[in-house]
Amino acid sequence: MASSINSKRLDNFKIDFCLIDVSKNLENLRDLKEFFKNNETKQIIVFHSRNNLDEIKQLIGEEDDRVIFQEIDKANTREFFRKQLLELVKSLATSHSDGLLDSREFTPPKAFDLILLGASTGGPEAVKQIIGQLKTNMPPILIVLHMQPEFVERYCERLKRITPLKVIRFIEHQKISPNSIYIAAGSNHMEISKTGSDYFLNKGNKSKINGHCPSVDVLFKSAAKIYDAKILAALLTGMGSDGAEGLNLLKNSGAFTITQNEETSEVYGMPKAAIEIGAAKHILSLEQIIEILSK
Repeated sequence: MASSINSKRLDNFKIDFCLIDVSKNLENLRDLKEFFKNNETKQIIVFHSRNNLDEIKQLIGEEDDRVIFQEIDKANTREFFRKQLLELVKSLATSHSDGLLDSREFTPPKAFDLILLGASTGGPEAVKQIIGQLKTNMPPILIVLHMQPEFVERYCERLKRITPLKVIRFIEHQKISPNSIYIAAGSNHMEISKTGSDYFLNKGNKSKINGHCPSVDVLFKSAAKIYDAKILAALLTGMGSDGAEGLNLLKNSGAFTITQNEETSEVYGMPKAAIEIGAAKHILSLEQIIEILSK
């Protein structure tokens, strides 16, 4: 960080983590003190020498719980310091995964192989809002809703009127294609598999999982077994906990996992259950989910 900082320019940026090296010069900290008072930076990491910690704390204030003071040990090698910093930032990223995602930095949906959505109470309307904003050049989109079989066909017809994408009510085993939306029919579970470079939907049994058939968990868990797939999965509004375990497996397999936030969920049960077990990489409003999926 330069020794002279224009804090007004920084106001133009949304800052998650700020790293400051004041091991030799405290001028940086003086320049930034007022900025930090009025900015929503989530974490401030101040690197300091052993001799100037007391002065730094007087300048920035120990009462600011966003600040982490990290001593630079000059005996450390460059590689050790780099590793130490990476571990620190990774730990902060995990602890602050509260949904503040800048969609400008988000990978466009077309870069994924599959998009998975699961929802229950309030889900049909949430999914409708998402689908209505999607563009072409999309990967296959697989959706499980807790919806009675007799209502699924009519729901698919409504979606067809608001999207250029193909909307398919999944009934039997089939190969899936880009620019297509597949919705579980409501009478059987829906599972995904891969053969070669092709993805297939398979009809599961009728036994209820988490009290539901189709179950979000069944779809998510089947997708988590496809080790080389690039997957975006979102668990939306809904009652209960269906989908939470599957979302966690997806996260652990490298998928980009999202839960809808409490403020925009009609019922916060399913997203909350996923968050409680650490399954969500990002917790987003419905508007944010729409924004990143419609890029």
